[in-house]
Amino acid sequence: MLAVAAEPPFAAATSHVLRGRTSEGASLALTLRGGRIVRVRVTLRRYVCVPQGDIAPTRIDATTDARIGPRRRFGFSAGAPSERLRVDGAITASGTGARGSLRLRGTIGTGDPCRSPRVTFRLGAPPRAAAAARA
Repeated sequence: MLAVAAEPPFAAATSHVLRGRTSEGASLALTLRGGRIVRVRVTLRRYVCVPQGDIAPTRIDATTDARIGPRRRFGFSAGAPSERLRVDGAITASGTGARGSLRLRGTIGTGDPCRSPRVTFRLGAPPRAAAAARA
């Protein structure tokens, strides 16, 4: 009998949402469909403009069409040039989680530059060791 490998959840034609937290403790969600990331929603707790200072929190909800590569890696930019989000990361081997980093760069109405610090994230189920320690 021939064994057929199950398709990872992120490769399915239906939408699959990975949710979790950033290193700032804010929420992040990536919507996946057919081996692509089609939407990103994140809140950034720091977004500093010069000379205005920190104008966060800032909520980003952007559509994209970013391919997930054969090694489960992804990298994409989303949003208008005035508020451009860069996200890089990888889907876990099980396809039920992701980890990576992101940064927001842009300008405000005066043309002054703004940027967030680099923020890391972990989405999906907690690692087995952490889940077992909580039990």
